[in-house]
Amino acid sequence: MRAAAEHVWGSPTLAGRRVGISGLGKVGKHLVEHLVEDRAELVATDVAEPALAWARDRYPQVKLVADEAALVRSDIDVYAPCALGGALDDETVPALRARIVAGAANNQLAHPGIEKLLEERGILYAPDYVVNAGGVIQVADEIHGFDFARAKQRATAIFESTRQILQLAASEGIPPALAADRLAERRMAEVSRLQTIRL
Repeated sequence: MRAAAEHVWGSPTLAGRRVGISGLGKVGKHLVEHLVEDRAELVATDVAEPALAWARDRYPQVKLVADEAALVRSDIDVYAPCALGGALDDETVPALRARIVAGAANNQLAHPGIEKLLEERGILYAPDYVVNAGGVIQVADEIHGFDFARAKQRATAIFESTRQILQLAASEGIPPALAADRLAERRMAEVSRLQTIRL
């Protein structure tokens, strides 16, 4: 999200920006904490009353809205889908008022072509599998005996990866989702070549 903010507004901070979070589960709660620390304004929603109660009790400054539709139509700068996949669809994207989409939900694009619709509307999409790569980084670290500090250090590379993807998308005139796929394919090809050399 900070890399996307830097790309759009020139500074890697959400201070003073209004972020709409859909889903206050494990990841959404951490996101609230980070964004409050960064001095962002927050609007949020969740289908579970205990999650809303958590926000009311811990962060009364977070404005809670009735549902996803109300959140999407809110005056927000960043939309962070952190719940179910398919959050970006043919109804949501035309109504979305945010300049950036950067959330932790998996499979946010309801179908191929949504990334182009986002681009046509001038909405910068930070690809979901890049944004939420921290989970995979943690699982990979567990293979060698989990070390929180080591996993956290590796996860900090997500910022730079996101910057590269957004720069590649801008330089090639393609949606960030396609740029992320191209970068991932290049990295896989490099790993494959290295494995062939070792053999």
